[in-house]
Amino acid sequence: MLTSIIVKLIGAVYKIPLTAFIGAVGRGYFATAYNIYLPIHAVIMGAFPLALSRITGKYYALENGEALVSLKRGADKLFFTVGVIGMAAVLLLSKPYCDIIASSPKSIYSVLAIAPSILFSALAASYRGYYEGFLNMVPTSVSQTIEALIKMIFGLIFARLAMTRLYSNYLNTGTVLGKLAESEEAALSLIYPITSAAAMLGVTFGCFVSLIYVVLYHHINKPDCFEIRAKNTAGFKNELLSFSFPIMVSCAVQSVFQFLDTASVQAALSLIKTEDLKNAYIESVSLAGTADSDIITYVYGLLSSAMDFKNLIPGITMALGVCAVPAVSAACESKNREQLSMLINSVFKYTSIIALGGGIIIALCCEDILKLFYSSSAPDIVVGCSDLVKYFALTAVFYSLAGTAVFCVQALGYPKKSIAPYVVSGIIRVILNILLVSNESFILLGSVISGAVGYFVMLILNLQIIKKQSMIKITKKDACVKPVFVSVLSYFLLKFVFENINFLTNVAINLLIKFTVSALIYCILCFLLKVLSFKEIFCVLKSKKMA
Repeated sequence: MLTSIIVKLIGAVYKIPLTAFIGAVGRGYFATAYNIYLPIHAVIMGAFPLALSRITGKYYALENGEALVSLKRGADKLFFTVGVIGMAAVLLLSKPYCDIIASSPKSIYSVLAIAPSILFSALAASYRGYYEGFLNMVPTSVSQTIEALIKMIFGLIFARLAMTRLYSNYLNTGTVLGKLAESEEAALSLIYPITSAAAMLGVTFGCFVSLIYVVLYHHINKPDCFEIRAKNTAGFKNELLSFSFPIMVSCAVQSVFQFLDTASVQAALSLIKTEDLKNAYIESVSLAGTADSDIITYVYGLLSSAMDFKNLIPGITMALGVCAVPAVSAACESKNREQLSMLINSVFKYTSIIALGGGIIIALCCEDILKLFYSSSAPDIVVGCSDLVKYFALTAVFYSLAGTAVFCVQALGYPKKSIAPYVVSGIIRVILNILLVSNESFILLGSVISGAVGYFVMLILNLQIIKKQSMIKITKKDACVKPVFVSVLSYFLLKFVFENINFLTNVAINLLIKFTVSALIYCILCFLLKVLSFKEIFCVLKSKKMA
């Protein structure tokens, strides 16, 4: 868990200076490559390592050394095959996706740069999943941290070197990689695809170094059972495939609709006339000096940059959902209906409080947040993303509560039932993206609306599953009505206060003041209006002390 937090922090920190190096256009290429890479990566990494750890754990408990050795040999062959297939799929789909769906042909360089990382990740996962079966999380945690650090350090170094060398070459010769650039705008249009691909090489290099680490770890620390000769590896490959299949289907459904979500936004942007799209974002486009041929990629890059901040709140509340799973599962198994009702209602209540509070704080401070990171390096992102970050923050509660609902369904023992709500939500998001993003009145704000509506529907459908399977009632007043009332009151009160205060010119100090004041007022109102109580806090502290 600690490693997951570190990796997420590294990922968040990494994208901000990266965007400063490669600009919103380069970020658009970067995001486009990830759109085709992530679904395939998620299916492989979500299904096969989990299956391997479960089966390894079974034979480890049975002390069957021969089976453990045979399983590892079979897993190595299977993961290599799966990795090659995944890499080949990305390479084969890259050109049609970049040309037809994303309308961003130059994104193909970034896709080609990241494709080998699927093979390296799959090979590393055969070691991670295996040692997790022995209850040894060291290879997984260390290798993931190494991968994230290498990706960040070398991704930034490669992107910086590429930008510096290519731009210097343009200033000296007027060309970029041998192509004549008639203006700086034209030069940047040629440079951004290469700098984005260079950053992607950092991702691939991080996966390769991570693989080297787990191979060395296994060579030094391999279990004693490896003195036994492996037999019948084909049988264990089949067992892995059989166990992985239902998990793979679930991961595939989620990955496909996540892919369709982002792809439909890009497809919808391509339906808008370039001139209309340029006029809609004329101020940020002018600041960035974006060429007309890169407008679609640039606008999609703005969305990708805004989503770095959109994912912060659901990322925090996800930890609450993960922590609730074992407690909810235990209450469900013990048939303690009162305890189960209390736990589920509590997790929804606190998710609402955190998501709504965090949302209003980010919404009120969004411009200062963007200025802190981008005012000197990419001021166009401040202009182009302020409204997006604001509205994403205000709708973050839907993403957070939907995630919590899925965790509760899984904790109750019905993970397959959460697939249908995800499918319905995905279809709604795709339809709304096509209708709204292609409308000049909405464009990127259409993505905000489609996401909020889609995840709200997912929340409702999962709540119905929880109610039906657990026979408990969600208390809407405590979990929803009161937190919403407090958040709305806090938002307009804080907005009035901030509009009537003359802040300093230092953005960092202003941001610190706004964050502190917002958090204090929100917490005070939560206690005054009895959304929170000191009795609850004392009960939590008492239970922790007893534990």
